[in-house]
Amino acid sequence: MRYCDILLHLTDDGRGAEKTAMALSLAKRFDTTVTALYTLPFPTQIYYMGEYVPPSLIQQQVDETRALAVTARRDFEAAAKQAGVTASWIESDDDALSALQRHGRHCDLAVLGQPDPDRDPSALGGTLPGDLALALGRPVLVLPYIGQYAAPGKTVLIAWNDSREAARAVHDALPMLLAATSVIVLCIDGDEQQQRSAASLVQHLSHHGITAKLRHTTAADIGAGEALLSALADNSADLLVMGAYGHSRLREMTLGGVTHTILQSMTVPVLLGN
Repeated sequence: MRYCDILLHLTDDGRGAEKTAMALSLAKRFDTTVTALYTLPFPTQIYYMGEYVPPSLIQQQVDETRALAVTARRDFEAAAKQAGVTASWIESDDDALSALQRHGRHCDLAVLGQPDPDRDPSALGGTLPGDLALALGRPVLVLPYIGQYAAPGKTVLIAWNDSREAARAVHDALPMLLAATSVIVLCIDGDEQQQRSAASLVQHLSHHGITAKLRHTTAADIGAGEALLSALADNSADLLVMGAYGHSRLREMTLGGVTHTILQSMTVPVLLGN
């Protein structure tokens, strides 16, 4: 079982090389193709309300943006050629979410970056990965905006809560789980039903030839999201598999749900399923 085509989201966020390295590493691992989707940021000058903005100034920013896209394409295609990976390139003037929805439904895995709040003007308020996971219908692999993660998936931690979203994420991650050296199923503050379900998941994974370890922990006063981040560090995991938004999106954002915490503070790549 493998991913057959990967969609890589690139934009002017300063992380093109890191995201490209991860996508190409996965492509080599699964013998697949990579399509880079470069979204062109919208000119920021038009948002200066109440002030006249000369068209020449807007055109200047458009030209600069397109020049950056030319450089990004050159770098991506050179990296793909060096890696021996079949690759293609798409540019879009649409907002990132719309463009990724349009092109991502024809891929097995979408790879994108965690928005850097200091750099990415097209990140939709930092919610792009979560919004995409809800809308796409395909697994979404998110790279943190800090650090190097060219080849994630040696030690995979599954956040299990017996939800539909978690089950979907595990299924979507099967190629990664099959290639992993170590797989851990983690149940946080699980009741008796969730603990039984976690044990059943370990057995199910064994039917796929995956030996997984079952572990339980409690969130105590730090919350489930922080407990999950702590577990990632304690187990030296380099990939987290989890369902996106087990509760309503509004409730997650208002009360600070696990998905929201992870997407804001991720320390390793995260594969989201929904």
